[in-house]
Amino acid sequence: MKDFKIRIQEPKLLSEDIADSIRTAIIKGKFRPGEKISEGELADSMGISRTPLREAFRKLENEGFIEIIPRKGAVVTGINSDEAFQLYEIKSTLEGLAARLATPHMAGKDIEKLEKISVELENFQAEDDIDGYYRTHCRFHEVFVKLSGNSRLIQMISNLNDHFKRFGAVSLTFPGQFAEVARQHREIIEAFRNRDEKSIEAKVRENVITGGVVLVRHLSGKEPVDPE
Repeated sequence: MKDFKIRIQEPKLLSEDIADSIRTAIIKGKFRPGEKISEGELADSMGISRTPLREAFRKLENEGFIEIIPRKGAVVTGINSDEAFQLYEIKSTLEGLAARLATPHMAGKDIEKLEKISVELENFQAEDDIDGYYRTHCRFHEVFVKLSGNSRLIQMISNLNDHFKRFGAVSLTFPGQFAEVARQHREIIEAFRNRDEKSIEAKVRENVITGGVVLVRHLSGKEPVDPE
């Protein structure tokens, strides 16, 4: 069994801590697509009973990270191009809605925060630091998602983003993507400054779906048609 550790953080349930640790391991590639995660070996290595581990497995299955197969156990799921683009379609719709809801709450200091993050992105671009760029890109979106004021929507986007950690940075490896994302961010900031809710929603959706188109090229070499 691989060297595997779990971080316990109160007051979360043990099963949630286990799920967090396994999810992180999958995102980082410690458990590969198609690989079986042995319930018995994992329970022994962590010194826990199988009950919270099974609860964690059910949570991860609901999130799409693993599939529990009868008489085989938990297997890490892969992701194909169709599934990837479907996730991007959902993400673009949810974040577009969040951006529109955030518009009335977007104060000057929030726009300044977006502009500051954009400068950080330019620095990562100059350094060709894809990981740093992607993490900071996520922070850009978090600003308006949190300002939406819709707790259910925020949680849905947060849950969905766990899947994007597996492949989110890939879309930035294609030529011209840094510049394209930077252009889109400038337009998003300007739309927020003008409080143009319709434009904001459309531009955020474009920003997200662009990543989906590029990722699909990476996974299958096929480019889907953008939904209108």
